[in-house]
Amino acid sequence: MQIQFENWGIVEMNYSLLNNKERREENTFDLKFKKVFSNKNKNFFRIIFYLTLSDKKFNLDIEAMFNFVTDEEISEEFKDSHFFKINAPAIAYPYLRAFVSNLTLQSGVAPVILPTINFVKFENPID
Repeated sequence: MQIQFENWGIVEMNYSLLNNKERREENTFDLKFKKVFSNKNKNFFRIIFYLTLSDKKFNLDIEAMFNFVTDEEISEEFKDSHFFKINAPAIAYPYLRAFVSNLTLQSGVAPVILPTINFVKFENPID
């Protein structure tokens, strides 16, 4: 089966700069994702990331979708494969990482570089 990353986009985003009293000492980072299959198009699936970043100076919440197409119908067996827990998120995540770096750089705060993630050991998928 041939699988192609088709496109991606930000579904929802909330960025808020903290005032001096609200600023915190440490940054926190939370990332979750889920896989979504289409009932109409059996050759399409989507990975949706949910990112929450609490920086020392701002809060950032992002929901981002990453669309993939296949040259064959996606079988139930393939839906349960590691591809959707490991490979597809690993293909999509660098785009989200670059977006966050560019967004923070252009927002006038120190650019944030999200950590790299080993999706083989990642334990935050939403089923």
